[in-house]
Formats: sequence, C-alpha cells, structure tokens
Amino acid sequence: MHAMMSLRATSRLSPLIRYRAKSNLAVLAEIISKNAANLEKVGQNSSTPLPSIDEPFHPQTEAFRQDPANAEAAAQIVAASLQLAATLSSPMEALYHVAAGPFKGAALRVSIEANIAEILREAGPGGLHVNDIAKQNGQDPKKLARFLRYLATNHIFQEVEPDVFRNNRISGLLDTGKDSKAILADPDAKYDGTTGVTAIVAHHLDEITKGSVYAWEHLNDAEAKNIQDQRGSPMAKYLGKGKNQWEWFEQPDQLPRRKRFDMAMKGAAALQSSEAIRAGFDWSKLTKGSIVVDVGGGIGFAAASIADGFPDLHYVVQDLPGAIANAKEFWQERNPKAVEKNGVTFEAHSFLEAQPKRDVSVFFVKHIVHGFTDTYCKQILDHLRSAATDKTVLVLPEFIVPHACRLPEAEKQARQNVPGSIDPEAPAPLLANYGSQLAYGADMAMMFGPNGQERTYREMDNLLTNSNWKITKVHRQAGQMSVNFYEAVPV
Repeated sequence: MHAMMSLRATSRLSPLIRYRAKSNLAVLAEIISKNAANLEKVGQNSSTPLPSIDEPFHPQTEAFRQDPANAEAAAQIVAASLQLAATLSSPMEALYHVAAGPFKGAALRVSIEANIAEILREAGPGGLHVNDIAKQNGQDPKKLARFLRYLATNHIFQEVEPDVFRNNRISGLLDTGKDSKAILADPDAKYDGTTGVTAIVAHHLDEITKGSVYAWEHLNDAEAKNIQDQRGSPMAKYLGKGKNQWEWFEQPDQLPRRKRFDMAMKGAAALQSSEAIRAGFDWSKLTKGSIVVDVGGGIGFAAASIADGFPDLHYVVQDLPGAIANAKEFWQERNPKAVEKNGVTFEAHSFLEAQPKRDVSVFFVKHIVHGFTDTYCKQILDHLRSAATDKTVLVLPEFIVPHACRLPEAEKQARQNVPGSIDPEAPAPLLANYGSQLAYGADMAMMFGPNGQERTYREMDNLLTNSNWKITKVHRQAGQMSVNFYEAVPV
C-alpha cells in the first residue's frame, strides 16, 4: 500500500523531477562575496564607515551610498541575499513569511505607540529588561516581550539577553529623539518637530493597514469598481458610510491622526532634498521672469527649493485655501526676499478645475497624479493642457514602478528616443528590479488609501498621451527611494 502511494506520488512529481533548472546558488553567492569584498575595501581605505546592524542608526552610515559604485554593490548584495533566501527556504516557510506580514506590522506599530525606541535609547547600549520597559510605558511586559522578540528575529531591535532588548540600526530609525516621559505626557505631540520618518511608518501601520485588510472585499464589490474617486478605496470600505480618508481626518476625534499625517507628508517631502528637486529639470534654460506653477504644491516646499537656486524665476504656488494660508507663512520664513519682491504668488485653486490662462513656462506637478485614478488624472492633465502654450513644459516628479521582469528588447528599442525611459536592470540571475519592494509598497499604499496608483513608465506614457502630452525625457535619480522626473510637452 505504502509502495503504491509512493509510486503514485513519484508519478505525479515526475514531470518536475525531469525538469532540472540550472542552479544559481554559486552565482548568487559569488555576487555577494565579490561585492562585499569591494565594500570592505572602501571601508578600509576611506573614512566613510560601513553600516553595522548592531549600532543605532546614524545618517553618516548611509554616506557610503553617495558613491554610485557602492550603492550598486549594496543593491546587488541585497538582491542576491533575498533570492538565495527564497531559493533555499522551504516553500511553506517562504509563503508564511508573506502571510505573517500583518503580524510583523502589528508588532512594529506596538513598538512605535509604546515608545520602545526612545526608551531603549535612554537605557543605553546595554539594553533594558522588558519588565523595566513596561514600568515606563504601562504595557504588559509578557506581551511586549513577544512583540519585541518577533521584531528582533526580523533584525528590528536586538535581544541581548533573555528578555533584555536594545536598539539596533533599523529600530534606531524609529527614534524621534524626544524624551520618552515627554511623549507619554503628551502622546499627540510625539511627531511634532521631527523628521516625519516615524510618522510615515506609523501612518502606514495604522490607516493604510486598516484599508489593506479590505483589499479583497473592495475588489469583489461590484459597486466599488465603478467609483473613481477616493470613496472607492479599500480605506473607504473600512470606514463605511461613503467616507474617504480626508473626511475621516476632519472628524474632531481624528485630530491626532490628521496631525501625524501632516508630519508624515513633511517627512516624505524631506526624503527628496532641495538639491534633488533642482536637479530634476534644467531650470537654467528658463529666461528671467519665466512662470513656474507649483500645482497642488501645498506650502510650496518644492517651489522654494527651486527658488533657492533660481531666484529670477516667478513662482506660483497653487493649492486649496487652507494650504495657501500656511504657504504664505512658510515662504515668509524661508524666503522673505521672494515675497517682498513679488517673486512668488499664492493662488487658492483646485487642480480639478480649469487653470487660469497665462504664459506658463513650467507646470510642476509633484506627487499629485499618484493620488488619483486615471479618470481623475485625465481631468487634471486636460486642464493643464488647455492652459499650456506650445512652449510650456510639464514636469511630473513621481515614482516609476519597475516591472519584475526584464524589458523586452523591442520595447527598449521603442523607447530609445526618450532618454531615461528604460528602467535600470540588475544583472542576471538577479531579479531585474533588484528585489526592491519600495515602489510596490508605495503603490499598495496609494491603492488602499486614496484609491490612487504609482505607475510604470508605460502606464504614465499612456496617461499623458491620452491628454495630449508627450514624454520627451525622464530625469532618473539614484536610489530605490528616489523620485524620478518626467518631462513632457504639449502635442
């Protein structure tokens, strides 16, 4: 009986057994060892430190990535390591790592809300027993230990002795730098005056995660499929009663979430330096007094960044009235000379409505279209096209979502006339996208929250073509978290 079952099992598996793909283990290991050796040489021959998982995060440990060769070496090591883990893990274990993703997120949110990173920073490199952590934040020590041990197994925090935890490179990024007692006394002010990085993570682990739980129910809802605005998102499904994220934030009891979101957006903006914004387009080719409209620009951080290097241009900061009121205050502090000399105009305007007619040199539309479905994007882009002259340039800083496969040669050839349009690819046998999940995570967040989308180059090209814009160039910037700048002209 057992022999017969074994034979049947073998018979069922025989097609797979006969197909033996070439093993890439040695090649992947070689990619890791070769690039690691190169980075070790950099660490030995320069004053630039290499990262250590055991040390709390410090921005200086990221300086090595400023050299493109070092950044490429690190990206290949990470890609090869992830591919080796996927190859050699049992399929069940690999699947469960993904299935258990919400548990990791829950543990991470607990650590943020319980101020673990701040408490451990104050404790010093020796760490702190979970009982002592719990005395400070009022949590159940046994449950805290379970969450922290789960995170430590994923290299977030370290368990240095049984039930004794300390910060490491990754958990240190969650530290707001504030006194833990001050946060406990006023938790709603935790993110005020910070970089906003922890606020971004907390926002994703709270609002966005709540929406993600309803992803399938959203997809399987025939009525929701026809809703193009933000009430058609999984987040709206969670909230119920036809509310979207912004309407939820306006409720008095959601003020702390609204404050955190605003700080998260500040953090997201800070990830793109002023230098990077100026480098995304050749502003020097514009003549003195040329009009640059920062569409949906919020307080005008991007326009102010450009003005720092190109003060002779005229900037128009467009957004809704509340944002414009804050923009005036921001510019008065950041660039009072531009305000005094009328180098900047503040304009209350919705980009879903027709643009004022004027001689605009550049429409600068940063992180706007990713918040909307194609239907609403077309409305925005059509308004811009109607207001454009034949010399107007449209600049859209957005993530470019790479495919998880290699681009066919025919498509590469078709894009030859558009510099920067071809996604950089990792060498085989690595995944072409280096296994980096950041752009896809951002895409999921836009889907779950505002019913928006981060787009591939092909999707953005179609979107612009349908509104009579033509992409002429893509200014790519180094790094998986970098925003890339589409440049388009009217057709």
